[in-house]
Amino acid sequence: MMKQGFYKLTGVVLRRRETSEGDIRLYILFRKHGPLWVIAPGAARGRRRFGGATEPLIWGYFGCYQSPKQLYLREIEVKEDLWEIRKDPGKLERAMNWARLLVEHLLPGYPCDEVLSVFYDSLYLLDKGLDGSLLEWRFLYRWMKNWGVAPDIWHCSSCGEKLEEAYWQGDVLICKKCRLNGGKAIAQAELSELVCAAALSRKDLIKWAQNKSSKANYVDYNGKLKDILKRSFLN
Repeated sequence: MMKQGFYKLTGVVLRRRETSEGDIRLYILFRKHGPLWVIAPGAARGRRRFGGATEPLIWGYFGCYQSPKQLYLREIEVKEDLWEIRKDPGKLERAMNWARLLVEHLLPGYPCDEVLSVFYDSLYLLDKGLDGSLLEWRFLYRWMKNWGVAPDIWHCSSCGEKLEEAYWQGDVLICKKCRLNGGKAIAQAELSELVCAAALSRKDLIKWAQNKSSKANYVDYNGKLKDILKRSFLN
């Protein structure tokens, strides 16, 4: 809980709600403070105008006042509006799905700057036009790696040898000689793509993505990561 007083906080809007009293409530992922609800009294009825600055996915500086019970919004200085995402329904839906995952899984008031950085990196690349499915893998894997729940995509989880091709065994990847039953293999070229998508820097990823044709089945693999992430909260 922040001490009473005025703050200028950096963050991104994850969720926006309007109350029957005409207030706007924003769920913002803040640097150093994690996700918190902020209220702008009367803003939905024009008593304090913020325009589009209260929409989800707005990045900026938020002038706030912490009272003994509530964090109040006083002003917003927009840093990034991600216009290329907002004008594309497909990109916007994907970005909002990422925001929804953060709302569901991040603890209110618990700092998570590493995840904030991963989210910004993923939205930046989506805004630049990179493939959304590839970026979802990158977003999920980097987030989960920070939390220590991502499967090792470099080495067999059974014998530790470097993976040339891989097979899912539960929530981990194993090599061909360690697999216990059947299942479709993740071929070497496909596995290499997953590694590059997760590990390359932002600058290198942009260059790499311009010169390759995708081979990975991101729909299945992204679903697998989401399942692992969800189960990590149940254990």
